[in-house]
Amino acid sequence: MKKHAYLILAHACPGQLGKLLELLDDPRNDLYVHIDGKADFGPEDFTGCCRHSRLHFIEPRISVHWAGFSQIQAIVALLEAAVQQEGGYAYYHLISGQDMPIKNQDTIHAFFDEHAGKEFLDLWKESPHTHNRYHYRALFPEGAHLPATNLLNHIYKGLQKMLGLKINRDYKFYFASTWFSITHPCAQYIVSQKDWIRDTFRQTCGTDEFFVPTLVMNADFRDHLYEGPIIGNLRFIDWTRGESSRHPWVFRSADWELLAASPCFWARKFDERVDAEIILRLYRELKG
Repeated sequence: MKKHAYLILAHACPGQLGKLLELLDDPRNDLYVHIDGKADFGPEDFTGCCRHSRLHFIEPRISVHWAGFSQIQAIVALLEAAVQQEGGYAYYHLISGQDMPIKNQDTIHAFFDEHAGKEFLDLWKESPHTHNRYHYRALFPEGAHLPATNLLNHIYKGLQKMLGLKINRDYKFYFASTWFSITHPCAQYIVSQKDWIRDTFRQTCGTDEFFVPTLVMNADFRDHLYEGPIIGNLRFIDWTRGESSRHPWVFRSADWELLAASPCFWARKFDERVDAEIILRLYRELKG
């Protein structure tokens, strides 16, 4: 039996996180969860969620800030914990605690069995200013989520650009969605590059969308990228209706038919504080 590891970044909405864990609970899956160090809930709140999957909580908990290097640290910690398991996993799926599966586990596992060895990333084209994220230091690497520190970061980067103080000159960077599904060899390789990741990105912000695709595309794994009728990372994320370019649309009950028609396997984003009914309907549908 080919097993998969789900790597889950959670920071809010413990009720829906519990439902997510139940939907992923399957003998073919193990679940690795990082709960943000700032969250007011913990592993004890999810006792009994899983009967078939091994459920691991990452310690110590990292205080994660949106677009901060702390987000990269949490992802690497999840990968590191999972690749250490004896035998490894066929696939490692990074998702958010505010994601939900929109297909059942039989469908998901059958697809990955059919496409074994492929890497699943959603590569994006860089905008004119995207390179500023990795070529210039941030004065506040954890401050992109706050207007004041974000503004100071932009000013500081502008000064570096004027003075020609570019960093990370000798590497070809690639841009993609943070969320991925990758094979065991690819996950092992990313973990093996932990020191390079730290040295390259620790003084930057907004680079969680660069470190995995850059490693993959500068290695032989680039020859194994999935190319098919479904979006590259198999995640349905609606950026067209989000409140800003920073945040995707939060799905509501009115989106049911849209979700049902999607060929993707997971969708984000959901929020029980915005619309709990769509989460409950997905839960009931997939639990049968």
